[in-house]
Parts: sequence; C-alpha cells; structure tokens
Amino acid sequence: MDIRTGFGYDIHRLVEGEYLLLGRIRIPATRMIDAHSDGDIVLHAVSQALYSAIGESDIGTHYPDIMEETRNMDSTLLLRDALHRVEEQGFRLSNLVVTILLQEPKLQENKDRIKSSLSHLLGLPEERIAVHANTSERLNAVGEGKAIECYSLVTLIKEN
Repeated sequence: MDIRTGFGYDIHRLVEGEYLLLGRIRIPATRMIDAHSDGDIVLHAVSQALYSAIGESDIGTHYPDIMEETRNMDSTLLLRDALHRVEEQGFRLSNLVVTILLQEPKLQENKDRIKSSLSHLLGLPEERIAVHANTSERLNAVGEGKAIECYSLVTLIKEN
C-alpha cells in the first residue's frame, strides 16, 4: 500500500464586505476575502494539499493570479482539477484536516456546514473530515482582523 501525506496553506487579506466564502459556505461577516479568484481559502488550501501529496506544483503554478482567465474563478474548479490528478495517479483521498485561523466572526456554528460541503465536494464521508477553527489570540495580521489563514492536511492511499 502506498500512503501519501500532503500539506496545504493559504492566506488572504480581509477587506470590507458582507460574507466569507469558506468551503463553498457563505458566512455573514463584515469583512470578506480579497482574492483574484472567488477567494475560497478552504478550497485553496485543500487543493494545495492534494497537489502536494502527489508531488505536483502549487496552485499558483497551475492557476496564476496574473492571468485574466483565473479572475473570479470558482475555486471548485481548482479542487476538481487537484482531485482528478490524484485519481489519475491511482490514489484515493482517505482523510482531510482543515484548520481555519480567523479572529472574527467565530466559526463554531459553521464548522459542520463546511464539513458537510467538503464531504459532498470530495465524495469523502464526513467522519473522515475534521474542520477546526482557531483565532490568533489577537496576535499578527489574523488577530488584528486584517487576514485569514487556512491549513490543510490530506492522506492519500493507493492499493498495490
């Protein structure tokens, strides 16, 4: 059996807005993610982790933010591409961990919604997905409400 681990990370500035898009879930907020694409930082970090696990380049290489074709791009397209590349190499996603760092709003009541959405998008049972949310205890750009970060860890399996 071939087991791979992949790590993903993303950070974005926050600007005045009405919602955050996290794992395809719109969460009411006074700040929103400033991004070239639709800004779904959760899907960016998960895609990055999938690419990482199979030794692929990062999402910025596959979908540069300097190209007009990627402006306002739906991040599910990034995720589908990463998942397709994983499957092409004979792997399947075994489990996923996502950690979102955001000072406000608190995400406690939205974590299950994000998990359910990820389960649907990835075809992975919810019991194989963990969604965590933390603050930065008012430290750094995240703690000051200027940014949001997301970390992701995936495990892939290929049966021999």
